[in-house]
Amino acid sequence: MSRLEHLRREPYKLFFPLGVLLAWAGLFHWILFATGRSLEFRSVFHSIAQIQGFMMCFGVGFLLTAIPRRTGTEPPSTAMLVVGSAAPVATTIAAYYERFDVSQMPWLVLVLMLIGFAVRRFRSSTAKRRPPNSFVWVPIAFLMGFAGIVLFSLYGALGLSRSVHDLAQVLVLQGIFLGLVLGVGGMVIPLITCGDAPPDADTGNTRAKILHLCAAALLVGTFFIETYDEPRAAYALRGAIVLAVLLAQSKIYRLPRRTGAHRWLVWLSAWAIPIGYTLAAIVPSSPQPGLHTVFIAGFGLMALAVGLHVSLAHGGHDQLVFGHPWQVYVMGACVVAACAMRALVSLDPANLQTWLGWASGTFLVGTIAWVWLALRAFRPAPRE
Repeated sequence: MSRLEHLRREPYKLFFPLGVLLAWAGLFHWILFATGRSLEFRSVFHSIAQIQGFMMCFGVGFLLTAIPRRTGTEPPSTAMLVVGSAAPVATTIAAYYERFDVSQMPWLVLVLMLIGFAVRRFRSSTAKRRPPNSFVWVPIAFLMGFAGIVLFSLYGALGLSRSVHDLAQVLVLQGIFLGLVLGVGGMVIPLITCGDAPPDADTGNTRAKILHLCAAALLVGTFFIETYDEPRAAYALRGAIVLAVLLAQSKIYRLPRRTGAHRWLVWLSAWAIPIGYTLAAIVPSSPQPGLHTVFIAGFGLMALAVGLHVSLAHGGHDQLVFGHPWQVYVMGACVVAACAMRALVSLDPANLQTWLGWASGTFLVGTIAWVWLALRAFRPAPRE
């Protein structure tokens, strides 16, 4: 099997390392700023590098790997690998040069490609299995991202109100990944933590899908409430919706029953998302500590932990999958510590540079621990 064919069948080996590299791009900017080597405060670049670069690569790598395996359909084409890997890089580079209008164009192409990829394989007549009911969130997630990019374009082209920009921002930076967590998490979280694989969706029973669609409509409504009315009410409602779906579909009320240190990180990251939104709603000083709990301890930690599970399991490293490698503990501790330090940026603004530097450096160490173990996992386990 050629190397290209191998990447088509194991696309996570391309996208996960690329995601870490893009995370480092965003982290090094804050480190340079914190140490005084750069005077530029590129907060928008940092958020794009982390969300549309780092986390998007992990999302793409997982979906391009898992969907064909679940459905028994064709793996992604070479063109999909090229577009999927080039788009986050182009978006991040354009954001660095503050061409934010240009930065969203490659990402739009990527989102449209993923919508087509997922829908074609889910609806294929040759599919051996169907996704669970929660996967109705996957196309919804990408549609929220698509809508956000369109609103960004309209805001810039027509000079619409700032509220349109803010709505587009939350759709892109929060909507798409909340949708992926709730959709993919319905299958992945119970499988990783407890070994329970959810059943395929029953085409004759639409009740569960309707409930998911209603929850999705409510979630989208919270973005409008945040933008045009009352942000704290929106955070509270959003946290309640996320918690309800994760409890019902992902069963996060159960502690991990399978051995393996990374399983606890998956479980912890799932809880961090509704907890973060709750903190954003109730902390009177600033919603930022709560929102960074969502992004760092929620989205970021889940991407790294699930990515590690995929890498170890697909590589046949059962000893590591069910074991307690020290790298997992370092990674988890660093991400949680980075989340706490990032919260201090808002709570102690006088020392902004110091906390930004420590938070970025600590998260960087966590990703290095991930790479240390993942590179080992990328090599097939020796046969006995």
